[in-house]
Amino acid sequence: MKVSIEQLKRVYLFTAVFYYFGFMNFVSRFVSGGKAEDLMSANAAGSLAKQLVGVLLLGLSIFLLLKVNKKLLYSMLKASYWWAIIIGFFALSIYWSYEPSISFRRLIAFITLIVVSFCLVCTFEPKSLLYFLAKTIFVAAILGLMLMVIAPNMALQGSGDRANMFVGIMGDKNGGARLYAYAILILAGLGRYQTRQDKFKLFILSVCLVFANSATAIVMVVAGLGLILLFKVLHTRSANMNLRRFFLITVLLMLASMAAYFLYAFLLELLGRDPTLTNRTVIWELLSESIDKKPWLGYGFGAFWSSDAVLGFVERWGFIGNAHSGYYETLLNGGIIGLVLMVLLSLKIIK
Repeated sequence: MKVSIEQLKRVYLFTAVFYYFGFMNFVSRFVSGGKAEDLMSANAAGSLAKQLVGVLLLGLSIFLLLKVNKKLLYSMLKASYWWAIIIGFFALSIYWSYEPSISFRRLIAFITLIVVSFCLVCTFEPKSLLYFLAKTIFVAAILGLMLMVIAPNMALQGSGDRANMFVGIMGDKNGGARLYAYAILILAGLGRYQTRQDKFKLFILSVCLVFANSATAIVMVVAGLGLILLFKVLHTRSANMNLRRFFLITVLLMLASMAAYFLYAFLLELLGRDPTLTNRTVIWELLSESIDKKPWLGYGFGAFWSSDAVLGFVERWGFIGNAHSGYYETLLNGGIIGLVLMVLLSLKIIK
């Protein structure tokens, strides 16, 4: 049986979303009956199944990219030189990493993510791809609600004041909540909110978002919907008018940021959060001690949470696996130099 390129593309897309959108983790968790007891060891060892699927995705990505128009591929690669710099820096971090083997595996996983994302953008039309991703998250939300009825011990997690938070089929509630937020924003941005089916999708995603009780994801949705509305209302076909309106949007965003700063305590209370952001400020204060020890280059890409360097933090707080902050996580991975490179990459992307 001969497999056409179009069929291979569909298989590739299905495998990518199965791998990156929580489905594979859920199957693994469901089969094993729960999470590993020693989270630090599990974080260091990784999953053999995920590694094999990751290698498969990387191979399929390279094969499909070879089928893309060479001029288009070359121009896109030429415009992506900052990604090459970032990858190069993290590859060099293996040299000073506290756990070189883990940094190497994390680097391969990072490269795979970038190559897969690049391949998807080159292979599929942007709007159809975004809509497919939103529908995939919707399916994950439906499965999560079904799991809450069938096996509430797996779909609901947490303890104390944060007991019975909705996780669904995701690995953690915050990661799932962000996905629901992304899907809502994608549907709104594409104008997919008029039919009954679209309204039902938005309703289910919103229910899951509320059940997850993630303040960050709720802020993302509110801010994102505000930006979508601004850009849709103020967009015109005139380049000069669009430039003026861009400056207007910038001013409005600055005013909104100032208002959020002065109303910080009120907004926290409105979202049901305390000034420590659910102990995150305490976590960051503890992690600052580790960052101060390796300020310029960090502990190596992905190495900190699997190395002996984390033991002091674990003894005082316990193992959490990430800093709950992109800023702190970047400093742990690559220090100040890595942070500067990531800022430059971000500026290049929005340029």
